[in-house]
Formats: sequence, structure tokens, C-alpha cells
Amino acid sequence: MNFIAATVELKSHITDQITVNGLGYRGADAVIPAGSSSGEVKLRVLCYDRVGSKLESFGGWKPGTRALVSGTLTFSEDAAAPLDLVITTIEPNVPADMYCNQVVLGNAFFSDDQIKERKNNVVACRIGTSLDESDVVTWLYLETNESRKKKLTERIRKGRGLCVQGYLREYRKDDSDSPYRAIVAHDFTTRKESRSARKNPQTSGTAAGYDEIDPTPDY
Repeated sequence: MNFIAATVELKSHITDQITVNGLGYRGADAVIPAGSSSGEVKLRVLCYDRVGSKLESFGGWKPGTRALVSGTLTFSEDAAAPLDLVITTIEPNVPADMYCNQVVLGNAFFSDDQIKERKNNVVACRIGTSLDESDVVTWLYLETNESRKKKLTERIRKGRGLCVQGYLREYRKDDSDSPYRAIVAHDFTTRKESRSARKNPQTSGTAAGYDEIDPTPDY
């Protein structure tokens, strides 16, 4: 599961109900603001369509204003599509210039063993994240300060799972629909790998000679 807490700026509400995984949602097009439109993180914000205070707050959210939203972040098979943010909580009464962008990717994994050097003391590697019980995988980059390069070098293994805490960033060149997408990691954790022990066949049998090696014959 991927968690996000962010100040999100509403662009427009979506008129028709949206069905996702058999559930009905009210939707909106929104962004995590940036200094320019090319750097905004585009979102499709989803609020479960059930009468209550959450849906009321969502429905009263005005275009052009920000709300502090927490919820589940869902990646699509289509890399060009906006990310889905399924709302858990929403607080629309926040200052106009408030900014928050905190994400935890709980189901990520390393796609390969390559670490790339970037500008401004940044290193990066490619990671994937998948949906719950699904073959759908989205690829993005993990970027982090070079001070964590040693840890990254020691931990990176193709297919190894990891949990990443940081913030999302996107960049679209020349208004392209397909963005460069990354999570800028404050830190990450991996599960400890178990080294396979080399078992001595003698422990599971009675035959003699497993620990004895004959001299090499002089042919």
C-alpha cells in the first residue's frame, strides 16, 4: 500500500461517477503544485461516493484552492495517466500557500542493479511498484542524496522489495503527456536477506566420505 499526505490544488470536478475496482467514486482533476506547470504532479482525486462529511467537504472544494489530503496513492498501467489519490481524509481550510508532499511507497522493488549519478549530488535508480494482488507494474525513479549512495549500493538487488519515504516529483518536457516521475527519498528500508546455508549431506544421511577428498591421481 502507498500512502500520501499532500496539499492538493483542485483544477476541476469530474461530473460523472467513476467506478474503480467495483466501487463508485466522485472524482476531480488536481495537482500537487510546483513552481511551473511542467513540474506539477498530476492527480485524479477520488472520494468514495457515500453521504457523509468527507463527501460533503470534497463536493464543496473550490477550483483553484488547496486542500490537505491524505489517502492511498495508486499507480496506473498507463505511465502517462495521472496518479489516483483515493481520499482517506480531507481538510479544505488551509492557507493558500501551504505546501505538503509526503509519500510512503510500501510495495516498491528494485528493477535492476544500476545506480546513476545525477546533478546536484543526487544518485538515482529505477524502481517499480505494483497494485495489490496485481500484475500491473508502474516504473519510476528513486532519487536520493549521494550521502545515501553507500547504503543504496549495499542494498540494491534486482527484484528486492523496499519501502521508500519521500516526496513525489514529475517533469513534463514541452507539455508532453508522459512525465519523468520520481520519488525523492528521504530514506528507504529493505528486508534483511537470508543467506542460504550450505548444508552438509552428512547431516541427513549415514554414508561416509563426504568430508574426505582423495589425492589427485598422477595420470
